[in-house]
Amino acid sequence: MNKANVNKLETRDFISVGIFSLIYAVVAFVVGGIAQMTPVTFPFMPMIVALFTGTVFMLYVARIPKKGALTILGVIAAILLFVTGMFWMMSVFFLIFGIIADFICASGDFRSFRKNLTAYCVMALAPMGAYIPMAVMPEQFDAFMKNKGDFASFEGVIHSIGGTWWILPAMVIGTVVCAIIGGLIGRKLLKKHFEKAGIV
Repeated sequence: MNKANVNKLETRDFISVGIFSLIYAVVAFVVGGIAQMTPVTFPFMPMIVALFTGTVFMLYVARIPKKGALTILGVIAAILLFVTGMFWMMSVFFLIFGIIADFICASGDFRSFRKNLTAYCVMALAPMGAYIPMAVMPEQFDAFMKNKGDFASFEGVIHSIGGTWWILPAMVIGTVVCAIIGGLIGRKLLKKHFEKAGIV
């Protein structure tokens, strides 16, 4: 069997992709939802999610080391975010970053931990799609939040994020740092899976 066929997604792989995508989404939704419940923790959502989804991502890559799997993860996450009423840019970010993460992992044949970790850092930035609009399209985002309900409680922090030049870069850096920590935790917890998959 040639390498192209080995790396091609099969029917059983799609089942695993669906299961792991849902696990990833549930963890991200629960942790992210809790983080966004108060104005104080609201800006830290991407960082907190990055800490908790690292293990799921690393297991996903170890169990399904095939091109296209992470793209599908991005697609499923984008659809779930859209149908649950999240701001559209977050869905776009998950879709684009899922594709990029897929190519990064594939460039290391899914066996390079460094590249897998880099891919996770990229994927972990997808939730920033909920914050970038605060700076680039504030009026549209304000209208979106007002339609969702309790905007008054979060108005101050939303306008601070959108109007203070250093906050978004700081959030990106913080998310990448947390993603690295989350990925390293995942590597430690999944050592046996990594050894079996030949990830170094």
